[in-house]
Amino acid sequence: MNTADQDRHSLFLLLSLVAFLVLSGFVRESRNVEKAILELSMYVILLAGTLELSEKKSWRLPGILVASSSLIAALARFFYPLYALKVTDWLVLAAFLGFVSFGLFSYLGKPGSITSGRLYASVSLYFLLGVFFYAIFNLLETVQPRSFAETGSSAANGVSRHSLLYFSLVTLTTLGYGDIVPISPPARMLAAFEAATGVLYIAFTVARLVAAYQRADEA
Repeated sequence: MNTADQDRHSLFLLLSLVAFLVLSGFVRESRNVEKAILELSMYVILLAGTLELSEKKSWRLPGILVASSSLIAALARFFYPLYALKVTDWLVLAAFLGFVSFGLFSYLGKPGSITSGRLYASVSLYFLLGVFFYAIFNLLETVQPRSFAETGSSAANGVSRHSLLYFSLVTLTTLGYGDIVPISPPARMLAAFEAATGVLYIAFTVARLVAAYQRADEA
């Protein structure tokens, strides 16, 4: 794959992630049409993530398989909201997002100049980490309800999936407003791990980009 195609795929992934994050702020869970639009934007992320991994042939087939499994699980959960399907959906989605994140991190460490595609990929990876933990938090909330608590929300209602996306992003950036808090021990450890990931991400990413540029310059 040439550099221009890689740059387009990286930009497509970044735009799909931004669109999903923006849409999630306006979707009301009580409206099925709006939920369907948000689900569609997630499918676009799956497609963009698969394209991003297409540069490596060894990554292409596993990426397609995991993305297809996630798409099937999401569709099944949307039409048949059974407990087992909800758990499967969040589990497979988290696996796919983790797979794409690992692939992007490897791509950032390849020798070569720092192109616009690499910059898009570095920003996409940061957002992907937030969406990855969002999937993990929803998986935990599905398996162990009331692992999180939200100010102004009754314990019976729990925390909505969109609130957990917000919680994931503010935890990744270490803002920690305190309006949503982890209650169970697993939730607390995951939140702490995500905060540490957000802090370490910049250091590791900058180091890999600089090291890749230096290797290319010495070649």
